[in-house]
Amino acid sequence: MASQHRNPALTVRPPADLKKQATKALGDHDCEMQAFVVACLSALVDDPDSFLGRLDGHWPPETPRGRPRKTATPPGASSDRGAGSA
Repeated sequence: MASQHRNPALTVRPPADLKKQATKALGDHDCEMQAFVVACLSALVDDPDSFLGRLDGHWPPETPRGRPRKTATPPGASSDRGAGSA
């Protein structure tokens, strides 16, 4: 069943230590994480070049998406395939 919420969820899993530090920094300024994320999205839409320029040096390394393979070699991709036939 589809979500009954007007706005779709955004799921992000930052490293635990980074989240802890960010939560503390926001709390020190009487702000909370959800409002901060919404404010960042708003700032991005308002002035993408300036906002994204401020993030240089803060981007995380790219990681593979989706589920990892269960085996290192996909089925049928073995180098032994066709061995012995000539």
